[in-house]
Amino acid sequence: MNQFNNPFESHTVDDVMRHLAAEAALRALPQFDEDLIPFETHADTARAGFIGLAIARASLTAVVRNRFQDAFAHEKVLSAAKYLRLVEDGPCKSILERALDAQTHTNPILLLERILDTFGEFSLGDMVDLAGKRNDNLPKPSPDFFDGPERNFVLPDIHSTGEAFFWQELAEASGLQAAWRFWRDWYTAFYSRSPLDWELQRRVALIEDDIWDSGPEAVADEIERIQARYLADKFPLVETVDLNPDTGKFRATPTPVENAPLMSALLTQISDNLEDAMARHNGVTENSSEARKIRRVVNRYGNDPQQAELTLTTVAKNLRRQLHETHELPDSSDNIALLNSVEDGVRGIRANHPEVAANREQLAQIAFKELNPEDRETLEKAAPVLSAISEGAMAEDFAEDIPELINDALLPLPSGAPKLPGADASTRVFNRVSKMALLVDKTKKGLQKGAEAFDSDLVKTIRLAGVTVGLGAGAVGFLYKLVEIGLRMLGVI
Repeated sequence: MNQFNNPFESHTVDDVMRHLAAEAALRALPQFDEDLIPFETHADTARAGFIGLAIARASLTAVVRNRFQDAFAHEKVLSAAKYLRLVEDGPCKSILERALDAQTHTNPILLLERILDTFGEFSLGDMVDLAGKRNDNLPKPSPDFFDGPERNFVLPDIHSTGEAFFWQELAEASGLQAAWRFWRDWYTAFYSRSPLDWELQRRVALIEDDIWDSGPEAVADEIERIQARYLADKFPLVETVDLNPDTGKFRATPTPVENAPLMSALLTQISDNLEDAMARHNGVTENSSEARKIRRVVNRYGNDPQQAELTLTTVAKNLRRQLHETHELPDSSDNIALLNSVEDGVRGIRANHPEVAANREQLAQIAFKELNPEDRETLEKAAPVLSAISEGAMAEDFAEDIPELINDALLPLPSGAPKLPGADASTRVFNRVSKMALLVDKTKKGLQKGAEAFDSDLVKTIRLAGVTVGLGAGAVGFLYKLVEIGLRMLGVI
């Protein structure tokens, strides 16, 4: 075995063996339908759900451990292996047990050979040829096969039809449909060679044992919470979202302003320069996007450094583009003074609020995707609902941010909304929706007896707006549906 020809020159043979074992864990899932037995009673369907979950967990854990190596705890690998005891002996269980063991074993090549004995149709050389993409029928490898964010697992065509059939069989055998949606998307993503975001996969693999022990629906609920927390992390806002106990509506409480006199002076200067620019023939009008955003900052965000920074950063970018790139605005002294004052405002806020500056660095790394038509329609219907169940500045923000998010501008491009969603609108909408979903979830659990009445009030408001998406799971289902839109816009799912 020491003479093994390694096609991945920068990695050890053991690296390759562990990677191939993880790939085998993915390829094993369609073989699970061969292990299924007829499920006719309620006890049988419940057991089918737990068995399917054990299979899915083991496969996920193998690929996540392979991706993160020692940064993913060995104990979690052992827990996933222990959970496999629920599964009847068969090819699928055998492959997964060895694939998990290979991730921490000192001799992974031995375990891979045993895996291939179970598969039957592949020799070790065949498997390496496939993974090395020497086969002309397979796409060529990306240069970051092992270390990049989209590490490619190769799933041969022999199981391409079995993939869909497997999840359908599992849903029918367990009597559950929605509980397997994440897993179906997760697995299909590997077939399209575009794995779901690795950090999201890691967080799912770290779900606590007691939740796994509660079954597929409990895990599905926890995955929704993980997705909401992940989205809130990706769109950071320095503010607190809670429910007003007097009104039952959501509200946002901003972080306190540091150096309030400076903040006031900066906003006054921006406001004065805006008036000067609009008073003369400078191309800046009352209805321009920049004027509306500046007025929003001055009138609404004077005590909210996070929202002021978000909005003013967008204004500064738009002004620079129109002055120096497209020349839609003349580089007059009034316009230059307006741009300078907006940039001074942004710098002043960041200098006095380090957490706001840190959030800006994170947001600068985000590449947004365009919304698909279905998501745009859902957001359009959601706008009045989110405003109705919120209050104060938060309600006003939803009413203004969502039209911008779906490019329903007051004026046509380019002086209206940008082609892709802006960071300020996207951040406010999806951070807040994520926190609202988690808050409703937590509140319903805390209320216990009063949970149905609490949820019913929110659902009633949602239905009045003509929105039905996600209402099967109550108000929290509606909010989690919006969370998924945010994750798609980020390219996470």
